Amino acid sequence: MTDDPTARPGESLLILGAGAVGCTSALAFARRGFKVTVIDRTGPGSGASYGNAGGIVPSASPLAQPGLPWQVPGMLVDPTGPLSIHPAELIKSLPWFLRFVMECSASRAEANSKALYALSGSAAPAWKDLIRGTPAETLLRDVGWLKVYSSEDGFKNHAPERDFLRRRGAPVEILSQDEVRQLEPNLAPIFVRGMLQPDGLFAVNPQRLVEAVATEAMAQGAKFLRETIEDLTVDPDGRITVKTNVTQHKPDRVMICAGAFSKRFAQALGAAPLLVAERGYHAMFDRPEKCTTRPAFWVENSMVLCPMEQGVRLTTQSEFNGLTAEPSYRRLNRLIPKAMEMMPQLNSTVRDRWMGHRPATPDSLPVLGVAPATPRGFFNFGHNHLGLTLSAISAQVAVDLWTQAGLSENIPISAYRPLR
Repeated sequence: MTDDPTARPGESLLILGAGAVGCTSALAFARRGFKVTVIDRTGPGSGASYGNAGGIVPSASPLAQPGLPWQVPGMLVDPTGPLSIHPAELIKSLPWFLRFVMECSASRAEANSKALYALSGSAAPAWKDLIRGTPAETLLRDVGWLKVYSSEDGFKNHAPERDFLRRRGAPVEILSQDEVRQLEPNLAPIFVRGMLQPDGLFAVNPQRLVEAVATEAMAQGAKFLRETIEDLTVDPDGRITVKTNVTQHKPDRVMICAGAFSKRFAQALGAAPLLVAERGYHAMFDRPEKCTTRPAFWVENSMVLCPMEQGVRLTTQSEFNGLTAEPSYRRLNRLIPKAMEMMPQLNSTVRDRWMGHRPATPDSLPVLGVAPATPRGFFNFGHNHLGLTLSAISAQVAVDLWTQAGLSENIPISAYRPLR
């Protein structure tokens, strides 16, 4: 069999990774008639998809922005700041950080904003379409996404993100102190301003949502295997052989959806993406009787309190320390008093602490496209902080692009190309 650029229903598709991106892709391709198998060493929704803030929120603000490099030293010396970089990781990933600085130019930030919103602006509708009529629908809430500010300076300093959203035409509502109180009366009355994105969705249990998507994919014929991937090779006919700790797989097509662990697989398929593991943390508390109805992001402290069905989740921090280092909960622990300040009725006892790896690219855009080494491979990873948000729309784009079914002209697919 020779290389064929067009994926066709009836072909076997092996997906590497069972996070939000892998499971939504499994369901999307199974519904199109592909014979889908998903491989993951732990199971659906058990990685970064387990511990996120549950937001499915349009974003137009890339992390790399004008002026940000000058703010980094202050962030690094702040013991409760949102950023930490281990010196060894800085040296190891120097090409990534240099590219990140380049992406901070005004022209690059604006281009990345447009490409980011082209996907994320359709994220909520894509999720609704994907799970319509399934039990997963019960896990999403149409409550928007709220950011709150405890000072006028914080509100002013956050203006670039609001400007990005407005230039993209995204709906944004600016709230006064009284309006914040009316919307979320169980937050402490310390917030002088708010910003609501009304078109955001909230997953009250992200792991259960991903598991429900996987269950629906299985109902459509998809198979899920717990195996550890050891090697990928491209055969002379363009097929990809995937060796695991259990067996060898020789499917018609392979899709890489392994998040922060995708780099070595992508290298085997002809690309060398600038991808690093950005570590995020959360702490879980018991849910108080009087709680918020939606996540609330305290901008000055870069922390989110999320009213999950299993308790209140505090999510925070961007830490660069690779894939193998042990978690360090010091910064997370320092923010627990801030959580009490934000929601005084919260019980200060931490029920659980967690760390996960986000797949970070310098331009804040995912890697989405056909593998350079063979059209029988496809990349769908690098979704940064927006893995849950972008998973369903990325799955839709992947199906349309790979099957050549016709892609929306509003999707600038070249912006997400593997070689960029």
